[in-house]
Amino acid sequence: MKQHTLTLGFFLALVTANVTLAQVPPTSGPTKFPMVGIVRGQTLLLNLVAYPPTPCSAQLGVQDSNGTVVGQSQNLQLLPGQSAVLAVNANSLTTAFGQRVELLPTVAGPDGTMPAASCVATAEVIDNFLGVTTVLAPGAVGYPPQPFFGMLGVTLFQTLRLNVVAYPPTPCIGQIGFADRNGNPVGPSKAVQLIAGPGQATFLDLAGSLLVSAFGQRAEVRPVVTVTGGACIASAEVYTNVIGATAVYYPPQPF
Repeated sequence: MKQHTLTLGFFLALVTANVTLAQVPPTSGPTKFPMVGIVRGQTLLLNLVAYPPTPCSAQLGVQDSNGTVVGQSQNLQLLPGQSAVLAVNANSLTTAFGQRVELLPTVAGPDGTMPAASCVATAEVIDNFLGVTTVLAPGAVGYPPQPFFGMLGVTLFQTLRLNVVAYPPTPCIGQIGFADRNGNPVGPSKAVQLIAGPGQATFLDLAGSLLVSAFGQRAEVRPVVTVTGGACIASAEVYTNVIGATAVYYPPQPF
């Protein structure tokens, strides 16, 4: 009888633990993407499709690091299987070759809250001349309260950028930086305190030239985000120094 009681107790503990984890509120809201960087000669596409058999009603938009809307927003009513796209050309936002701009795709329901589960969104970065996709990022309902990244490689002529954005309706407060293979801090770090209302964002760059000194050498580093208040959505990008275009895009793990 005692063994059965222990077994039942262990089972209840597991169930309770799972319920506790499930009750941790996901950082949900109208913003469903991390920051995405584009340069002159590229376009950001925000795609939306109504997942059958349910229609989708949503607002599509794109905003900058200050939470200011850029380009034209769209209010959509899609039937099951229908899709739509919102495009923002970096040529309208930048004036020089290699200049980067970080943008935040947003998807919200008609009343500004979360859209229905049938609204499936993706973000793409395409080359204006060739039309090829260089970055594809899926939307998500929520993200972990503490973003965690694996290792990323950077070379002499590349830069690793770590983006964070405040996820409405909470601010983003914490610290961002980088760590080497041994977990030791490397390169710069930055204290973060972002306002949630407009979805403010910021970034921190780590130049590969600080870690390697010769062509062909690589350094493996890990972006580190420590959230002490609110909710922060993070993304990591490796971009080439001359062109400015993203070579690697690392979105966060969906919740």
